Amino acid sequence: MINKNIISIFGCTFLIVALILSTNNVNIAFSQHEAQTTDIYDSQTILLDGKVIPAKNFIHLYTSAPSNIASAHMQAHIPCDSNGVSPLEVLGGMMIMPDLPPLNMTLDPMSTPGMICMYHLDITQQNGSKITDIALLNPTEQDIMLPNMTSAVIHVSAIGTSQGGGGGEEHTATSH
Repeated sequence: MINKNIISIFGCTFLIVALILSTNNVNIAFSQHEAQTTDIYDSQTILLDGKVIPAKNFIHLYTSAPSNIASAHMQAHIPCDSNGVSPLEVLGGMMIMPDLPPLNMTLDPMSTPGMICMYHLDITQQNGSKITDIALLNPTEQDIMLPNMTSAVIHVSAIGTSQGGGGGEEHTATSH
């Protein structure tokens, strides 16, 4: 008799726990879909000194695939000329392709024009923008060897949830 009661209590407890867990999963999925973004905390530091980017080629820096980046910040410490203009471009999109327009980066006042400059960029999801990948492009006709101290830091704070629909491949990035 005692064994039957223990088995009954154990069985009821198991069913209650299963019901609670399945209810929580449904609520989590519903709240993520409703908000259309999920907060994450993913920071990547990429050390690039000594790397060579071949002419008309790129180094892939980050991917959030299959999710779109909804909110991110990037800092790039890359070579620049005496006017603070870098021969390199930062690209963002669903797939990295050389015909994507570069993201607009802002020159940091702590840069050393003519040597290496620090640039900032904020990426936000607007109007169905779709950025899953970030890359550093060499659009020139010559290979570029990256000098000492070349690096990129990417911090993604939110990703877009799946929405099962089309939409354009536009992207939005603002200077910081």
